[in-house]
Amino acid sequence: MDIRTLRYAENFIYMLLEGRRAAVVDPGAAQPVTAALQAQGCTLELVLITHHHADHTGGVAELKEQSQCRVVGPPGGLTAVVEPVGEGDVVSFPGCSIEVLSVPGHTAHDVAYYLPGAKAVFTGDTLFAGGCGRVFSGRPQVMWASLCRLLALPEDTRVYGGHDYTQENLEFAASMDPDNAAVRERLDIFCRREAEGRPFEASTIAEEKRTNPFLRCRDAADFARVRSRKDAW
Repeated sequence: MDIRTLRYAENFIYMLLEGRRAAVVDPGAAQPVTAALQAQGCTLELVLITHHHADHTGGVAELKEQSQCRVVGPPGGLTAVVEPVGEGDVVSFPGCSIEVLSVPGHTAHDVAYYLPGAKAVFTGDTLFAGGCGRVFSGRPQVMWASLCRLLALPEDTRVYGGHDYTQENLEFAASMDPDNAAVRERLDIFCRREAEGRPFEASTIAEEKRTNPFLRCRDAADFARVRSRKDAW
């Protein structure tokens, strides 16, 4: 499974390639996907949506019209084109099985897509590199339970979040945990990579455990405290 990263503003759109067949995760716009498909000579067969905010779904209708691809996502929103999926469902795509994990908290119906064979998880706005999404729908306890669900994945699972907030997240992490050498090292490495124009690299569950302040919380109350501080940071 070849996983490519496309950028749209501060969003990541992910493309999964298996030969000439393609799937995309959270296409906030159609144009970068269409351009990448043409460059690779691929046919779009599947769109995976983690949640229904417009910056993750803005390209769905156009891509559906162009390719007649299958579109799956959580219930609520875009009901005319989306096949609803939830906890325990498995989505088929050539070369892999895609497991659907229910991870609400950012919205009421977020899902993540876990590919055990590819050792990858697409987390939308639930989990970012060094951070997590705001709690828009539900209580902090709900978001904390969802993060714990992702935390339980194998440590070598690569994490593909929905936004590029990495530097801001790691600067906040350093302010919360100034004695954590792993956070400082990760921030230094990220800044060097950005200065050199090097491409995006996914983190791992193990790296998030060491450096993500939200995954280092003790319990839901501690998570609520850290989330509140980040919201005001």
